[in-house]
Amino acid sequence: MEYDLTPQRQAYLDARGFTILSACPGSGKTTSIVKKLLAVSRYCADYYGRHTGFACLSFTNKACAEIRQKYKEMHDERLTFPNEVLTIDSFIMQYVVLPFWYLCDACKKKPIVVNEENVLNRIYFNNVYKNGKWNVYPTPSLSKFGKGKYDMILYKKSPASVSREKNGYRWKHNTINEDDENEYCEAVFTYRLSKGFITSSDALWMACDILENHQDIAKALVARFPYIIVDEAQDNSELHFEFFTLLKRAGLQNLEFVGDICQSIYGFNNARPELLQGMMADEGWNVLPMSECRRSNQRIIDLYSKLKSSDVPAITSHGVEDKGVPIVVYKYDDANVRDIIRNFYQECDSHELTSRIILARGVNKCKKLAGIKDVDFKYWKTEMPYLLIDAVFAYEEGNMDYAFRKVRLILSELLADDAPEKRRRFIQDIEHNIEWNARIFRFLKQIPSFSLSFKEWSEQTCRLLKDFWKLSEKPIFVSFKKKDGYKMNEMAEVPVEQYHQSNDKGSDFHKSIDTIHAVKGATFDAVLLFLSADSRGESISIKDFQPNDIITMTESQRLIYVACSRATQFLAMAIPKSIADEDIKRFLAGVKIDIRYINLQGELMFTD
Repeated sequence: MEYDLTPQRQAYLDARGFTILSACPGSGKTTSIVKKLLAVSRYCADYYGRHTGFACLSFTNKACAEIRQKYKEMHDERLTFPNEVLTIDSFIMQYVVLPFWYLCDACKKKPIVVNEENVLNRIYFNNVYKNGKWNVYPTPSLSKFGKGKYDMILYKKSPASVSREKNGYRWKHNTINEDDENEYCEAVFTYRLSKGFITSSDALWMACDILENHQDIAKALVARFPYIIVDEAQDNSELHFEFFTLLKRAGLQNLEFVGDICQSIYGFNNARPELLQGMMADEGWNVLPMSECRRSNQRIIDLYSKLKSSDVPAITSHGVEDKGVPIVVYKYDDANVRDIIRNFYQECDSHELTSRIILARGVNKCKKLAGIKDVDFKYWKTEMPYLLIDAVFAYEEGNMDYAFRKVRLILSELLADDAPEKRRRFIQDIEHNIEWNARIFRFLKQIPSFSLSFKEWSEQTCRLLKDFWKLSEKPIFVSFKKKDGYKMNEMAEVPVEQYHQSNDKGSDFHKSIDTIHAVKGATFDAVLLFLSADSRGESISIKDFQPNDIITMTESQRLIYVACSRATQFLAMAIPKSIADEDIKRFLAGVKIDIRYINLQGELMFTD
């Protein structure tokens, strides 16, 4: 693998100690990390001993797999002990939570991670047979929050959505301020950990609690990993930064944060890019730029640079041939979306741009663009088929940990007793069992195609579950009998993939339309981004472009920045026709654009 060595890259490769690398889109930061890792492994061996190594951490299994693969290609060897490339969640679980969970006072049993809200909520309720029927009651420790002065907090704020922060609690990532709600969150959190069920967020809090109260463990971790590199550092939460601060306090001398504050789009998951931005101004950190973009032509860079923070270095295109494809702004309404997409594809074909993607914020917006009228439609009221669908998509994308975890949850329901404690033990028993994992792998490969109808897929999948796992009875995926506006007997014949878009490229429902979050880190020849009329709620719009310097970007601005910076040659945006051409030109001042309106008859018109 060739590596273009520039002064900016050389400065990063030579850096040791406390470093923040601010890397623009397409700068090749992952390749630079991989280039550096071989030298870092030798540095650890020379200065700290051959039993020590680096920990290179990122947020997804896909990103970690890319780093390992590039390392093998670049250095002609595999990453081996004593070095690790892991997700931050895996690193925390493997080296802190699982070996030392008993040192966290709130945790009374060896924990398992359960992030699925519907599954997690079950541990807070008991099925009680009373007056000739089964009734659901909250567990005694939470029962008072479902009545009296607490005004049914338990039912207004589902316990599975409670998370603990460095100071206080959140519900669905919103800070809790009321005393009675804080009391409720404390009870929920304490009960959850006492039963051995934790979320990924809980695990992070536990790791910080253990390291803060047991510095000998933090020091041992630093002795084992004297060099830590954190990729996508802009997506760290406050607790993530606290975790690394505790390692610094324990003697860590080499810590690198690699990322781009302009590309932090996980505010819903407590990402705090402003904390990284603040650290960049602190003494003691060596802040290095990587501002040469090897992905996009300069015209595309100039457009999305209008959104970046003013203290981020100017981005320049490096070695990218500009094919001269105009930046297009389409005007759309509900009737001409298909015409716009068709024109976008025609433009791609005429310039031989083979990789293209249509983007929007949120799954529901993507489904609407794909022609699904009711984005909230659900065929089953049973949870199991949705877990299986998630598992298949994760498997096809190479996210094996996520896929296997979903299947284990299903198996715990099919093969273990209904009691949460027995399900927890079952999952723990099979989680690291090679034979069980091999069987899960074979099972995932046999799940029927989503091109089948809801009825056919349900029947074939339930039969597979019974035969493959040797169940005494065939499971039943219970469907809704009635839904307003639907004839459910007709919906039974609709392909599953129409509502759960297929990963099969041969399918009519292949995901050629995707969310911005799903393509972060990806590169495409052409991108078509659909914007809303305004930026209220979770919407993004042309109004997120501002004429004045931007000091701190909003998440909406970062989302548009990420979407536009995926394109190499052709960038197009679709904007509601209610937005005046003059306003579009004002928001995108200094950028040459073609504004196109395709009417309901498909007639194409251009405006200057």
